[in-house]
Amino acid sequence: MKSVVAPTSDYATVTADNVSSLAPTVFGKFTGTWSSGNLFTITPDAAYTGDLVVRVYIVNTGQLIRTYEHLNMSVEFVGSDNSTMVDEQGIAQVLNLQNSEVLFTWANGTGTSPYHARLDGGSYRLLPFKSLSGASYQPQLWIEITQR
Repeated sequence: MKSVVAPTSDYATVTADNVSSLAPTVFGKFTGTWSSGNLFTITPDAAYTGDLVVRVYIVNTGQLIRTYEHLNMSVEFVGSDNSTMVDEQGIAQVLNLQNSEVLFTWANGTGTSPYHARLDGGSYRLLPFKSLSGASYQPQLWIEITQR
């Protein structure tokens, strides 16, 4: 019988970037766009030799769907220079109210660490009968890093 050994370190460190600076103030019967910028910084452990799967989610779609007619966010997985997509698919993916998860795959050794889940713009529109005052319903984002 084989024994199981618990890992002694993480295979990546994740930090949330200043996403509040990217969020627009939503009010009235409003239509607008998202700014571009880093959502999360991912730094694989130098000793980790495997590949990673990176998933980004909108976790409060139930709240948002009652307020927004549409909400689209273009997300990329990029290297430290923010210009080179290091995802194996090499494409931006769209988070929205119908598809609240995007998935990126990273092969070890691709690009330069640290990596970023980056918001590359998008748009939104409130439902025509909604009129917000004093409240702004923003997407809550979650990231999950797993071994592949």
